[in-house]
Amino acid sequence: MPTRRSLAPLLLAAGPLATGRGAAQSPAGGPAPEFAGLDGWLNSPAPLTLGGLRGKVVLVDFWTYSCINCRRTIPYLNRFQAEYGARGLQVVGIHTPEFGFERMRRNLEPALRELGIAYPVGQDNDFRTWRAWSNRAWPAFYLLDRDGRIVLVREGEGHARELEGAIRALLGLAPAAARPGDDPDLSRVRSPEVYFGALHPTPQDRAQSPRRGEATYAFPARGPALDAYQLDGAWAREEEALVLRSPRGGLRLRFSAAKLHLVAGAPDPVRLGVAVDGGAARAVEVGRPTLYTLLDGTAHGEHLIELTAGTPGLSLFSATFG
Repeated sequence: MPTRRSLAPLLLAAGPLATGRGAAQSPAGGPAPEFAGLDGWLNSPAPLTLGGLRGKVVLVDFWTYSCINCRRTIPYLNRFQAEYGARGLQVVGIHTPEFGFERMRRNLEPALRELGIAYPVGQDNDFRTWRAWSNRAWPAFYLLDRDGRIVLVREGEGHARELEGAIRALLGLAPAAARPGDDPDLSRVRSPEVYFGALHPTPQDRAQSPRRGEATYAFPARGPALDAYQLDGAWAREEEALVLRSPRGGLRLRFSAAKLHLVAGAPDPVRLGVAVDGGAARAVEVGRPTLYTLLDGTAHGEHLIELTAGTPGLSLFSATFG
């Protein structure tokens, strides 16, 4: 099922908390590790501990706020808490950041409001709880029984019905019918996630001689191939992002999906012109670093999107699809 896992080993290897991709997850049937080394809690008046949650059914979600795979699961996590909280369920989010800007509480707080998250969220900026649980992906779900034992582990999307069935069983409730829409059909999405920074291989058109650091590019006469992009203007390729340095710049990206989500930000608001398949451009304002939906269509297939910016400072982190 769709999941975002490729950057986690790189993030961990960059610091003293290094671990390998092959690290085993906290096993189902065993006791859950305690939350470790968290930087603080949101939506909770005091730090949570698993010992303090003993007697409740607990669903732990490892996530990060700019990840579309995580965001698509939030509506049913909110529903689970609303419907089953009074019966003994506690949803707990562990926010482990993929990008540096996600470490900042001032960026996380508005994301929780926008997503309607009212359950407690712990900030795992140093990956200490991630490592204690031997976690591997965003999102990842760990369901605990009332004695604090892990009874179900799932990574990625597509598990809403199974999670809800297991929650109801632990709460002593009869099975319920599946909720349409909890898990969107992503089977027709053909394009992989695109990263723009230097931490990952990046599919910029090789004819443009992509490079680290600052370089000036010009759109070729011919557009990009499928799952590739082209740049126009002066851009600096940093570890996590491409940053526009020139007064104007642009990006063309060809992909196969119905929706396109861009993780981007700017120190001062930037108005992007967004044109799809040669159509008229519409304006999208980019400011606080987060996920912006640039195309929210229903027609799966090949599309070409062109972005234009008239202000330096725009940072592009990744593009994902739906």
